[in-house]
Amino acid sequence: ALASSFEEGFEPDSVTNPLTYEKWKPTTTTAHITLNLNGTKSINYIALAAHDFGSTGKTVRIETSPTGTSYSTVEVINPTDDRAIMVTFGATSVGYVRISLSGGSISTLGVIYTGKYLEMYRPFYGGHTPGVLSRQTTVKPNKSVKGQWLGRSIERQGLTTKYSWKNTPIEWYEDNVDALSKHAQEYPFFVKWNPDEFPDHVMYCWTADDIKPRLSGTRDLCEFGFSVEGIE
Repeated sequence: ALASSFEEGFEPDSVTNPLTYEKWKPTTTTAHITLNLNGTKSINYIALAAHDFGSTGKTVRIETSPTGTSYSTVEVINPTDDRAIMVTFGATSVGYVRISLSGGSISTLGVIYTGKYLEMYRPFYGGHTPGVLSRQTTVKPNKSVKGQWLGRSIERQGLTTKYSWKNTPIEWYEDNVDALSKHAQEYPFFVKWNPDEFPDHVMYCWTADDIKPRLSGTRDLCEFGFSVEGIE
């Protein structure tokens, strides 16, 4: 990755690994960072996580280019919070992805993903708990010797939810979901659970579960699911 500027210890290459504590931080409010995809690749999404664009009042311009000389704008976003961002579009052959920032104050960015997203065979409906609204907090209450309330300390916090799908052909699972299963053994991933109704509900998350199918007994159909944790 190449950037217009960066502070020492906040190098541009930080965005190319999945770790959220390593971040790129420019030295100016107007800045950009560019990913070289090492050849022309067909992509249909660009996702960002571990940023503070909402808190710092940034305008975010997401751009692509086949050669790295002239860029086309995919979308311009003015985030109101620091949630993960996932922009989807029709498959496009590009060689470079650029994130341009302006306005507000100096900000940081930890993760950029791009490639082809996986759209599940069937959607799921009622009963789902949106991950971006499902906070998981570990706290330590503080009390005096006589039991007076002295507040509490937050030891750990994040997001958590579960995803599950039914009536998926096992051959489709093997051709599509098995790649996610292998990826999730080591790395986080982005989930946009309802892009039409809730386009801002995006999680950058990881699972401790092995993703695997269970045959339902009806023809060649299976069901599968997993729990995730993510950053807020």
